[in-house]
Amino acid sequence: MRSLFLLLLLVSVVPLTAQSRISGSEIIAMLDDGKDISLENATITGDLDFTKLEDREKERKDGWGSQDNYRMHVRNKLSFVGCTFERKVLGYYSERDGKDGSNGWGGRQGSDGRSGSSGKALYNVDFHDAVTFSNCKFTEDAHFKYSRFYDEATFANSRFARDAKFKYARFDTEVSFSNTLYRGEADFKYTDFDEAVSFASADFSDDADFKHTKFPESVNFSKAVFGDDADFKYTNFKWGVNFSGTTFEDSADFKYAKFSGDSDFTSTDFGRDADFKYATVNGRKWKTM
Repeated sequence: MRSLFLLLLLVSVVPLTAQSRISGSEIIAMLDDGKDISLENATITGDLDFTKLEDREKERKDGWGSQDNYRMHVRNKLSFVGCTFERKVLGYYSERDGKDGSNGWGGRQGSDGRSGSSGKALYNVDFHDAVTFSNCKFTEDAHFKYSRFYDEATFANSRFARDAKFKYARFDTEVSFSNTLYRGEADFKYTDFDEAVSFASADFSDDADFKHTKFPESVNFSKAVFGDDADFKYTNFKWGVNFSGTTFEDSADFKYAKFSGDSDFTSTDFGRDADFKYATVNGRKWKTM
């Protein structure tokens, strides 16, 4: 009966009207029941917490500071188009830091019942099928730290009102962040993009961190706007990068960055400060363009 109820519920909400509301916990229950998610113009209430999925495996890292690591798996398609997330979207959770990023030492226990004992478990989420967050509004934090996206993914035209954390994430196929807006920190530090990625016309109002990020294929930042500090230190642009028409209103740090292939800086505006110290182009020392 439960499976039938969930199936009927899914059918009733696809597509949804602009006034339709569904809780994050209901979406997790549908995924646990093996259902694809396809929502349009919906409002998602409460946290959409993928770390609560039943499909998980336990990983253990021994040694100093050892902790239990759990990796959750989303094996069904996710499609959110024109949706608003009223609370956090969580593909990462650390009992040491807490959902809100505050330090969780001292054995605290969160409201979700996950222990904050000395073990300090870490929860990560992998997405095995296509993921779409198109034209969506994230009103609170969106955390995908350490997540792996095995199939196509897009966040195009979406708005992040708070922090967007993709640190250490990996994208196996092409991904689009074009025309995205970041009001909080955009953290892509150590992110691994296996194929082409676009940040064309993205607007970074707060700090944008791409330090140590890997771009083995083409990457497009054309007409992007960096309103605060932009950190590309140690970043590897293996097949070049398109910064044509890009605006850096504050500092731009490209120290130790590696540029290979063709890179386009046509009409790039470096407003306050641009640092290319120790940067290289095709193995040679960077020369001011």
